[in-house]
Amino acid sequence: MQIFAAPLCAQTAGNSTAIVEKHIIGYNDVTKMKFVYDANLYNEGWHTLPQPKFWQQVMLLSPDSAIVSLASTRQMLARISTKEWSKLTEMQKACFKDSIRKANNIADSLSLFVTAGKKDFYEFKKVMPTINRSINVFKQNGVDPWYAQAILLIESPGKMNTKSTVGANGPFQLMKSVAKAQGLVVNSKVDERTDIERSAYGASRLLSRICIPYVRTMLDSAHLTYNETDIWFRLLVLHAYHAGAGNVAGVIRKINPCEGGVLLMQNVWQTTYGGFKNASQNYSQLALAAFCNFNEMVMTQGDSVYLIDGDRMLNAYNRGVCTPDDRCSYLGNCMAKYESDLIDGIIPFDYFIEKTKVIENELAGLTPFEQSYAHERYNSIGFKLLKAKKAEEAYKVFKLNESICPDSWHVYQGLGESYRLMGKKELAIDSYKKSLQLNPNNEESLRAITRLTGK
Repeated sequence: MQIFAAPLCAQTAGNSTAIVEKHIIGYNDVTKMKFVYDANLYNEGWHTLPQPKFWQQVMLLSPDSAIVSLASTRQMLARISTKEWSKLTEMQKACFKDSIRKANNIADSLSLFVTAGKKDFYEFKKVMPTINRSINVFKQNGVDPWYAQAILLIESPGKMNTKSTVGANGPFQLMKSVAKAQGLVVNSKVDERTDIERSAYGASRLLSRICIPYVRTMLDSAHLTYNETDIWFRLLVLHAYHAGAGNVAGVIRKINPCEGGVLLMQNVWQTTYGGFKNASQNYSQLALAAFCNFNEMVMTQGDSVYLIDGDRMLNAYNRGVCTPDDRCSYLGNCMAKYESDLIDGIIPFDYFIEKTKVIENELAGLTPFEQSYAHERYNSIGFKLLKAKKAEEAYKVFKLNESICPDSWHVYQGLGESYRLMGKKELAIDSYKKSLQLNPNNEESLRAITRLTGK
């Protein structure tokens, strides 16, 4: 992983944290935004620890794949298909884990975890505006904006109105009672937890009035020396925010450390106390991983950051900034970037078509362009959109593909799925029937018709 030089921006003396300003280039605008950069993530080697490195991979991995890791250290041992894993019986899963242990000389007594990819959850591009706005609120309330970025990157990135199973809501995932205690209005008509400024206000008050003072107290009681800008101090504050200060204090008493730092946090990650269990242990590991992945995306592009990787590549190609040895391969990768951004919801369908047509025209001048390739590519994109629950965008892709290849049973299968997810039952049934007419052996369409009609 690249180790970043400290950026030229506002920075407090003796503090590794800096506020970085970037021009964020979207598909229809350019916005100046602020983010937090912490050089000590790299200076102190936090980015090299196996736990953050593991979660970095999970955040970049699609949900159809999973990583097998050693539970105690998060050492990555293998990668498997989540679909194939779910098909296994408990006995088969145990046998598979035993084979992984033997292949890596791991004792039978040590537990292995299987963790599915969470790329669809960690939507860092979408969280940028909320980080920018929250930094100002935290600074106004005298709270280190490092915490704002850390929490927003891992709690509910890019989602303003997401309720957890325990009732937490908003970008900072505040519980109702906690939010009200910090001055927010939460009732049957209004929930200020979903408003970014109010949610940031409540979170910053919670940190300044409870989490940070309690961590100071517990470290003073343990006779540990600390600076409040130390990463390990900040990580303990995050744990207090997530698991409650009492649980974190119990963990510190149980460890009974002689000093703070990386070793203390590694002990915290393997210690349980009260409500401080696996999810709580993971919390600060996730924060470190998210910071590193976010830095990779934001800090490596200079003053201007392209939200759309395809735009960055295509603009460089058109300006002659890059001279790829294999132009066809380069443009193919550029098209793949546009596809990913469409599936991730970064760009709309019309923009995707506009840009990919430009690439197709350029490719046509370099090599014969097969229309059948476009048909297969659109089908693939459409089904990926369906998997991501983006039915309306998938519908547009399949309708376009219908005009290209009206005799494809895959197209009508995709249209049927799109209509079904959109709640258009009759249109879904008609599309499934067309798919069956073109391919009588298409059992998926037959099962879908049976489910929808009850026949």
